[in-house]
Amino acid sequence: MSAKKTINIFLFAGLIIFAPYKAQTNEPTATGSGQLSPAKEKKIQQLALMTIPEVFKSLRYTEFLDEEEYMNKAIYTAFKHRSEQAVQFAMGYVKSIELQKSPTGTQDLYIARQTFQIFPDQSLDSLLDLYSSSGPKVRRNVILVLGQMAGGQSIRDMLINALEDESFCEEMQSESVGDPLRICDVAYNQLVLRYKIKNVPRVIGSIHTIDMRNHYIQTLKDML
Repeated sequence: MSAKKTINIFLFAGLIIFAPYKAQTNEPTATGSGQLSPAKEKKIQQLALMTIPEVFKSLRYTEFLDEEEYMNKAIYTAFKHRSEQAVQFAMGYVKSIELQKSPTGTQDLYIARQTFQIFPDQSLDSLLDLYSSSGPKVRRNVILVLGQMAGGQSIRDMLINALEDESFCEEMQSESVGDPLRICDVAYNQLVLRYKIKNVPRVIGSIHTIDMRNHYIQTLKDML
C-alpha cells in the first residue's frame, strides 16, 4: 500500500442514514459514476455468502481498499443480516495490542472502522466502554476508529479528554525518528482532522519533539 494511501486510509466519505428495524445502519450510496459495475455488484453478493472472517480477509484486497464506496457497499451487503456478529469480530482488531506488528494491521483496523461506521448503533457505546477500560495501545486503536465517526458530544469529550493522556501508545520502529506517539498526540491528530481546525499543524508525529507536540496540543486546547 502506498504512503499516500496509508495516510488517507482513515478518511471516510459521507453516508446516508438507513434505519431498518430497531438498529440504525448507514447504507452506502454510489457516488461519482452513480453505480458500481455489474462485476463488482456480483462480487459483493458473493461476500454475503462467506463467513465473517472470510469477508474481512477478502476486504483486504487492493480493489476494495482503493475504492471506498465499493468497500462500504460490500460491508453493508455482507453484514446487514449479521451486523452484531460483524461488529464483535471487528472489535477483536481494536482490542489487539499486537496490531501495529501485524503486516495487515493497518488494513484490518481500516476495515473495522468502516464496519463501525456502517453500523453505529451496534458499535459506538461498546467502543467508548472499551476506551475507558483499556491500556494505551487499545485506547489508540479506539481513537483511530472513532475519530471521524458520527457520535456527537460523546466522541468530542473522549478526544478532548485524551489530550491529557501522555501515555506512549505506539511501537518504536527501526526506521522511526524521535519518541513514539502518545495518546494525546493521536487524539490531537484526530481532533484537527475531525473539526478541520486551522492555524495549527494538521499532523504531529514522532519527527516532532515532545516539547513541540506539547506546545501544539496546548494551542489546540486553547482553541477548543
